[in-house]
Amino acid sequence: MKTKHISPVVAAISTMILCAFVMATSCSKKNDTPAPVKPDANGFFQIDLIGLRSDSGYAYKLGYHLPQSGDTEQNPNISKLHLFENGVELGPAHSAHIDIRKYGLGQYSHWGTVLYFSTSDNSNPLTNGRKYSYKME
Repeated sequence: MKTKHISPVVAAISTMILCAFVMATSCSKKNDTPAPVKPDANGFFQIDLIGLRSDSGYAYKLGYHLPQSGDTEQNPNISKLHLFENGVELGPAHSAHIDIRKYGLGQYSHWGTVLYFSTSDNSNPLTNGRKYSYKME
């Protein structure tokens, strides 16, 4: 019985393709990770930054849907969500997404079940070491 050997180049390319496939299928950008369902003793929901991604400029978008619905095209100021950075309230709320991206400085939008926000100083929330939470009025 004759055995065939795979060249090192073919083996390396095959391995890279397999790794890319595994990463693409296991790390898909699903937006269905559940948000925290229970508030803490003070009524605050802690924001999980896992899956957080840049929405361009200074805007960031949560990687999961919030259980509460917010602003809509028909009701652009209906959200009762208040966003906090290390316990300090950010704002203004109901900001236009283009303004969050362009200017940042704590503006945010709870649009549908998605939260778009910027930090108080336009730093990256994944690396600035601050805690983010929200409270529903």
